Amino acid sequence: MNLDYDTEESDYLPAPRYRPVEIEAQRQELLSLACSGLLYELPMIMFIINDRRQIIWMNRKASATIGDIDGGGGEGSRGIGLRPGEALGCIHACEKPGGCGTTVFCSYCGAPAAIMKALAGSEDTEECIIQLQEEYKLDALDLLVWSKPLQQSGGKYILFLARDISTEKRQEVLERIFYHDIGNTVSGIRSMLELISMAKDEEGVDYLKYLRSATEQLIEEIDSQRALKAAETGTLSVDKAPMHIEEELQKAVELFDYACLGKDMSITVDKSCPGVTLNGDPALLRRVMVNMLKNAFEASTRGDSIRIGCSDNGDALRIWVWNAAVLSAEAKLRMFQRSFSTKGKGRGLGSYGMKILAERYLGGTVSFVSEEGAGTTFSLLIPKDPAP
Repeated sequence: MNLDYDTEESDYLPAPRYRPVEIEAQRQELLSLACSGLLYELPMIMFIINDRRQIIWMNRKASATIGDIDGGGGEGSRGIGLRPGEALGCIHACEKPGGCGTTVFCSYCGAPAAIMKALAGSEDTEECIIQLQEEYKLDALDLLVWSKPLQQSGGKYILFLARDISTEKRQEVLERIFYHDIGNTVSGIRSMLELISMAKDEEGVDYLKYLRSATEQLIEEIDSQRALKAAETGTLSVDKAPMHIEEELQKAVELFDYACLGKDMSITVDKSCPGVTLNGDPALLRRVMVNMLKNAFEASTRGDSIRIGCSDNGDALRIWVWNAAVLSAEAKLRMFQRSFSTKGKGRGLGSYGMKILAERYLGGTVSFVSEEGAGTTFSLLIPKDPAP
């Protein structure tokens, strides 16, 4: 990234930078501190940042995290002079000339907020999710960041520490899923069994249908989490087979029979692809469709209707799910981030999971459109015969 400029346009935070010669002078000043050697060995990401949010020093852990060939955070380091999101590989860091902190996405990131509070003279702790560029071989970093103002020889600097909490966030989400989603489904199964024990023969047949739906939903939830974990670690296997797309749509919808009954909702299937077949993994495709339906279901209220359908685009197939609710501005920007959810703290693998499975393992792309008066539509565009 070119640092040889001092004026830039910005939508969020001020963007001017110091030139390399000025950054090196700041770095040398900090290296003279007696504690710099001790800080260098701390087992967590540490940057020291100047008042224009540029890194002037980093410790060993930070160097290793950004893949620094220099390895010492010295003058030749790839991270010196960059802003934290740029050094860590944030996918949004190159969208504006001003880089990290200057895009609309940055207004929802905890790192710029923590830095700005430190520049104002206060310590701060924030969480942030950094969506990573493809070269980093990961999808996201969940970080807990802490910032503290530093004064040195009249200069204004920031001590910036970041701890990777990705494992903790995943555990939090899985616990929420287990105690909330799976717990609710098991309670529903118990209720259905009680009704069946008291029902007449003809009533029992209907209850059995909903009992099967609830049971299949429970199995799907468990298998979905297992598949997502395998997808993130690169161990998920794909079993290709020809499948009739309308049959797969119907199977996905049937999983929600019991859930729709409880909220007096309905799912309408638009069968616009008669006889169309797709060569892919039926289980993974159905998992993506179920996640799209789940998003629509949880965004809807009692009595609402959801629609699912498909359209034949020649070499590709478009599968879509519509609901009447409209996403917030923040949700539109942060959709597909791991750990972000419109449903509150401790949720957030649905849209992230559908994107990973669709784009990494099915060869498709996932997108959405959400507008007032038109509702929200999630779409999966998938080739009929994906490349191996």
